[in-house]
Amino acid sequence: MKRLLIIILTIIGVTACTEKMIIDPQDGPQLVGVSGSITDVYTKQEVILSYTTSFYGTNPEMISDATVCVVDGLDTIWYEESERPGYYYSINEFAGEVGHTYHLSIDFNNQEGHQHFYSESTMNDNVEQVDSIRIKPWVFNDLHDDNFLGVYPYFQTTDNPKTYYMTRVLINGNDVGGDTLTRCMLFETYGYAGIYFNGPLMVMIAGEVPIDGLDQRDSIEVVHKGDTVTMDLWSIPGDYAHYISEISASIGTNPMMGTPSNVRTNIKPDGQAVGCFHASSRRRCSVIY
Repeated sequence: MKRLLIIILTIIGVTACTEKMIIDPQDGPQLVGVSGSITDVYTKQEVILSYTTSFYGTNPEMISDATVCVVDGLDTIWYEESERPGYYYSINEFAGEVGHTYHLSIDFNNQEGHQHFYSESTMNDNVEQVDSIRIKPWVFNDLHDDNFLGVYPYFQTTDNPKTYYMTRVLINGNDVGGDTLTRCMLFETYGYAGIYFNGPLMVMIAGEVPIDGLDQRDSIEVVHKGDTVTMDLWSIPGDYAHYISEISASIGTNPMMGTPSNVRTNIKPDGQAVGCFHASSRRRCSVIY
């Protein structure tokens, strides 16, 4: 249920083989990994740098002593490395702005000499606000499960049919999906752009749509009376949405259901890095259950 991938009115079910297979992959060249974002939340923005590791590796080597900056028009925003190696934060707090294109620049030296990586991302418009959310038994068309509570949002969507939305749910301030992108929920409105999400017209045409399900058998997701449930609605660029989708499709151990070996990236130069840099705006709404 955490991996509800809602593309309005479409649910794709898949089944996997259960036989365990041992994979002996050949390691490819070591690449640079970049994870960076600009948000419209007033904070110190983050960029994380590391090297890729082997197929079964769990502790990537972090990249220290890099020069990191983001250019916004004529302004250059400098970053500094924190006490955690490879984690860089803007020296000053700031909030990104819708319509601005942010250019990321990364420079460092390693055994192969000077390295330079770069990317850019434009912050797209978001909804004006999320009016409310309701937590109630999960039902989607004729599908329902008594073990799950659905998170139903209500808001006016943007007029842009290419807007990509990403949602994350928190209970009492704790992200039920943790830090992993594979637990994010993505959806687009397609031909329903510009209508009121879960409003009368949408309900008449498509039914009421939950954007997440909280498994009441899972201790992390259990909601008690008096708990505060928060939904973050992000407007994200298309390349970041595709990046999340491909990562999500790559999890698991079934080689018959994997995606291409190289998840797409917007980090340049081509073929030398993995990861994504994105500019995204957030709307937040909370309710007491």
